[in-house]
Amino acid sequence: MSMTSFIRSFFLASGHKKLGFAQSSLIVLASIFVVGCASQQQQEAADRNLRDRARSHTDLGAAYYQQKQLDIALEEFSLAAKIDPGYGLAYNGLGLVNAALGRDDLAEKNFMKALQIEPGNSESHNNFGSFLCSRNRIDESIKEFMAAVKNPLYVTPAIAYTNAGICALRKQDVANAEIYLQKALELEPLTSVAAYQLALIQFNRNDAAKAKVTLQNAVLSQPTPENLWLSILIARKLGAKNDEASYALQLRRQYPNSEQAKLLASGM
Repeated sequence: MSMTSFIRSFFLASGHKKLGFAQSSLIVLASIFVVGCASQQQQEAADRNLRDRARSHTDLGAAYYQQKQLDIALEEFSLAAKIDPGYGLAYNGLGLVNAALGRDDLAEKNFMKALQIEPGNSESHNNFGSFLCSRNRIDESIKEFMAAVKNPLYVTPAIAYTNAGICALRKQDVANAEIYLQKALELEPLTSVAAYQLALIQFNRNDAAKAKVTLQNAVLSQPTPENLWLSILIARKLGAKNDEASYALQLRRQYPNSEQAKLLASGM
């Protein structure tokens, strides 16, 4: 039943004899309802406008942050938070910038504010976890990474698993590091960083054959000085001369000034 029908039914049911009064009251009440709807729509439109503006400044802040222009990034994230104090990603950005500037107390407050506003935001959990790991707060960081991957809508859970694995290695927790890195590769088989770290674990425990399998896809799709050098060491361990020569040539050609190429030139 529409609001107008409801109001009309109310007056008919009441047995009111003064139809003129009833009809005028009906018009007044219906007008109030229409005005109320219009006001609500205007407020919703205003809120959307604020959120869009905050999002635009946050996107700009992220772009400047990636370019290492921290002063401009800070301005953009601060403006976004001022425009819409309820936009969590603005505080996530402030956390990243303040962490890069060494303002740890402020960075932590920013990250916590972001998660207070959006407790399920995986990007904020992952970034806060990275901040905590870089400050050697390993156990706290792992909790944040695991909170990030709990969200089924998180687009890049392999990143959080990789970060968890690397952070676990910082406290020599090889067993859990291997679990996290393996999970990252199950989700994204070509994740170069996860493949390198997991292959290094396997190589260090004298399982060169398994390390080769772990690393081979990543080194083909995303060759880096690190995984090319590890591939050379694996090939040496397995006695695969042709593979060793191929990886060595690739390293010298693609990264001639890298530390790994210098090691190779020195005869190591």
